[in-house]
Amino acid sequence: MFDHSKSALTEILIVEDDEIIASLIERFLLQREYLICGKVSTGEDALYRVAEHLPDIVMMDINLAGKIDGITATKYITAIFKIPVIFLSAQDDEKTLIRAAEAEPASFIIKPFTAKDLYSNIEIALHNDRILKKSKNFHYSKIRRVARAALSELDAYFILDNQGRILFMNPYAEHMLNTPRLDAVTKPIGKYLTFYDTRQNTVFTDTYQDVIRESLVLGIKQHIAVKMKDNSFRHVVIQSASIRDSANEAIGVMVRMHMKTKSEV
Repeated sequence: MFDHSKSALTEILIVEDDEIIASLIERFLLQREYLICGKVSTGEDALYRVAEHLPDIVMMDINLAGKIDGITATKYITAIFKIPVIFLSAQDDEKTLIRAAEAEPASFIIKPFTAKDLYSNIEIALHNDRILKKSKNFHYSKIRRVARAALSELDAYFILDNQGRILFMNPYAEHMLNTPRLDAVTKPIGKYLTFYDTRQNTVFTDTYQDVIRESLVLGIKQHIAVKMKDNSFRHVVIQSASIRDSANEAIGVMVRMHMKTKSEV
């Protein structure tokens, strides 16, 4: 017998770019009294909504309309937030399945699906997730807390992939870059930010390699200035943390950029 008391406490994010399918998933889940914390159609919006709501589970289409596909989004959601993701896809070719497995989803449902397919996979994923999080070796990444708090922080925060491309940025970063979040996604951070060494009065030629990756090794980088859109300069402090998957492989970087006040300079 399906336990409605459990489903009533379960929040689910739906990531699907076909509105008809998204509405069908929503209807199936509401019939079992799951809570829907949002419906989005792109991987970039999925990352942002997960940071906002920390749902219990994510239903993720693989081929999405945005710049970040479902597999890439899932890789970062599982690594940073430790939230189970269930893939929904009409593709079941070997190449897709291999890529999907690398993102460590909780399950994979082939379209077309039934309501029973959804319920059974969700409940199994939730059961396994509860067991995992009760284990002695389980711990949340510090980056999970940082990413959630970043949405209301007055510092700029970015999640970058291993090539220095922007996958996520908080509202303050949007303000600082004077660029909408969705326009900046998948663009190199060096396209928007040029850093200067204030001690030697020289420019860093590669924003990602010379400043952000170096701060992973050397710690907090001070004596840095950033050129703003209006050609003014602001003194900043850069702090970076590596994002790692369950195999401890580095898949990206979380960057905090603090703008110094006049009293701090």
